[in-house]
Amino acid sequence: MVIWDNPDQSRDHGDTLRAYLSTPDVRLRLVNLPAYSPDFNGDEAIWDWARDEVTANACLGTKAKVREKLGAFFHGLAQRTEEVKRRCRTVLQARAEALLASTPQLAVAQHVDPTSVLV
Repeated sequence: MVIWDNPDQSRDHGDTLRAYLSTPDVRLRLVNLPAYSPDFNGDEAIWDWARDEVTANACLGTKAKVREKLGAFFHGLAQRTEEVKRRCRTVLQARAEALLASTPQLAVAQHVDPTSVLV
């Protein structure tokens, strides 16, 4: 499966990919995400988290202060990897894992994270 984000913006390049996916013996399927699908996007969870921890109920006063505080937040995520994984688990990831569990022929190589197969 090829998960395609923002299909409307990619329309110019879509014909080539669709032609390739229709080639005999290519066992790939194109799945378009809806144009606006925050539940499928882990980035949305990060921005919600940043708002909660950095900008909610705060008057930082200047763009420089906002950049400084958000920069520190994003830099600090490197030490919070388990929380990042938990918070960024998306509907798409849950569906990918369920699909892999119910469809043995889609088994993923041992060295590959199942969600990276869909991204």
